[in-house]
Amino acid sequence: MSNEKFYTPREEKANYLTHAAGVVMALVATIILIYKATVADNRWAMLAYSIFGFGMVACMLSSTLYHFVKEPKRKAQYRHFDHASIYLLIAASYSPFTLILLREEQFWGWLLFALVWSIAVVGIAISFGQLKRNSHLKTASYVIMGLVILIAFKPLIETANEKGCIEVVWWLVSGGLFYIAGAIIYATAGREFIHAIFHLFVLLGLACHIIGASIIPLG
Repeated sequence: MSNEKFYTPREEKANYLTHAAGVVMALVATIILIYKATVADNRWAMLAYSIFGFGMVACMLSSTLYHFVKEPKRKAQYRHFDHASIYLLIAASYSPFTLILLREEQFWGWLLFALVWSIAVVGIAISFGQLKRNSHLKTASYVIMGLVILIAFKPLIETANEKGCIEVVWWLVSGGLFYIAGAIIYATAGREFIHAIFHLFVLLGLACHIIGASIIPLG
């Protein structure tokens, strides 16, 4: 039996168009961020922004393809990539904050980086198994990855204050709140276009994290 969710043709059009816009946003943001790191001649920033950019593009593109494809077998295959790419995006979103802002703050940056990528690797493996059977485990792991930042929230605020970029924290938190709001909306599945609305909240959350990453001092 298929575990596939079914959307009307016009819903699927809204679904893939919203994240197709996300692909464009991710590509533009990646170019700008890497250019900023290059001008600053900051190799850690180049690495962090490259990881972040790859995660953004991979997630938005996987989602777009999944919702665009109509053939059932291919759609089911793309669904695995769609779910796996969520782990990739979450882990990649940590990179600018762990490898740039917190990298020299004792062990905090590397601890967060190692934790989120460890969970991501396991989560990606789970995503290529039985999605329905592992749905609760996947949801829990998404939440845990998002909350990992709380482990180092105090040093994050202190470091941002010291470097005169406390706004970075507020953009990071705002992005998280948009993601949470989107998840709540997603939980009300059944209403028409609810998934496309969820996609819009994902884009808002991602935009906040892009802005936060872009204002981290590189000097």
